[in-house]
Amino acid sequence: MARYVMGIDAGTTGVRALVFDERGHAVSTAYREIHSSYPRPQWMEQDPLEVWSSTRAVIGEAIAAASATPADVAAVGITNQRSSIVAWDGPTGRPLSRMLIWQDTRTAERCRELQGQGLYITPMMAASKAEWIVQNLPEARAAREQGRLRLGTPNAYLAACLCGDINVSDHGNASPTGLYSYFDHAWDPAPLAALGLDTGVLPTLVDSSGEIARTRPDAFGAEVALAGMAGDQQASLFGLGCIEMSQAKCSYGTSAMITMNSGESVAFGGSGTYPIVAWRFGGRTVFSLEGQVVTAGAAVQWLRDGIGIVADAAESAALAESAGTTGGVWAVPAFQGLGTPMMQAEAKAMIGGLSRGSTRGQIVRAVLEGIAHRVADVAESIAEGVSAPTILRADGGASRNDFLMQAQADLLGVPVERSSFADGAALGAARLAGCGVGVWPQEMTHHFEIERTFEPAISADERQSRRAQWKKRLALVVADAG
Repeated sequence: MARYVMGIDAGTTGVRALVFDERGHAVSTAYREIHSSYPRPQWMEQDPLEVWSSTRAVIGEAIAAASATPADVAAVGITNQRSSIVAWDGPTGRPLSRMLIWQDTRTAERCRELQGQGLYITPMMAASKAEWIVQNLPEARAAREQGRLRLGTPNAYLAACLCGDINVSDHGNASPTGLYSYFDHAWDPAPLAALGLDTGVLPTLVDSSGEIARTRPDAFGAEVALAGMAGDQQASLFGLGCIEMSQAKCSYGTSAMITMNSGESVAFGGSGTYPIVAWRFGGRTVFSLEGQVVTAGAAVQWLRDGIGIVADAAESAALAESAGTTGGVWAVPAFQGLGTPMMQAEAKAMIGGLSRGSTRGQIVRAVLEGIAHRVADVAESIAEGVSAPTILRADGGASRNDFLMQAQADLLGVPVERSSFADGAALGAARLAGCGVGVWPQEMTHHFEIERTFEPAISADERQSRRAQWKKRLALVVADAG
């Protein structure tokens, strides 16, 4: 009897596969980095064939590392970077476009036009990117005329690679695309009409948990149930056990995303926050409220790859701690624009307060504190519409940074509970799949294992002073963006 469950996490910087046993414990993992290209300013793309080949490789590596076979896997769940989009030919599965990554802002001007028409579509949503693909790529237009065009987010593309000519996506992945009706639980005809799109090229919407399709033996190695789908933030919310109203988490990956469970009703927060479907299954839809820091872990990558002042991400915490203070150095890590609450795609990162005596440790400390401040900005905006969380659960690669987590607790004024499992998204995808086919009991959805709790260590007055100073610096970036 098949006794394993696999979670596939197709993120912005890489793809990971994890194998979990019947108790829900991870027994193996495999990871491969995905390369991004930047052919023009504001453009960010990936090769869909590389995404699929890397996914296929980590599937095999993770199964082998578990000393298992593909037939030993009972169910597979997929989680993914949201609002990235790709076009492919349905019958053959051949990509017809590059994958346009959610951080790609080539359609910023078009989005301003759409917003002027009363449509809430931002450059980081998939909607305008889908229009761009159809309007600018002749092969995509031809496939559309022939009824062969498929447009979908990464989960839909990978499902097609795994299962054949299907185009399916869960409601959670559909909801932040700019094309979804929250109240009808379907594609929204208004933005579709404005963008010249139709439902025939978009995924069929399915539940987040429960059997969706079955994998092809030549793609996965055996016929296995594809039984879980969720965007990375919703999967993380599920994986970190935030299944009750007002529970919240922050995932520190390439970006940092705060997501709060808002129950079975759509909730609205302050500027730059947005409601999304967390998950839908069993006839029940759970919503969440979310805000975004566009650059988080990517800022640490810039310290490593851009200016070479850290050898690896792990070194950043020790360097920041050893510096003691920033020495007056400050940083607003808006390397790819500002998300919540400003929502300015054109904003640029800024570092100030430098002197001849500034050290690399002080610069690193300033960047990490800048990330924590930006997360606090998002938390404040979310709290404008609903009650603020009294505890924040944390996962993601950058959550392993002790200095960042302590700074986060200090600036939020609430405890930060770090998950013992860094990839909450993969865990959530696996739980949706495993519970969806009955491999695991439903009680497992409540489980959350804390690795460490970071308590606030500064006074309320000190917190208020730091936040006020930060907002003055943030205003400089906002003003510079015009």
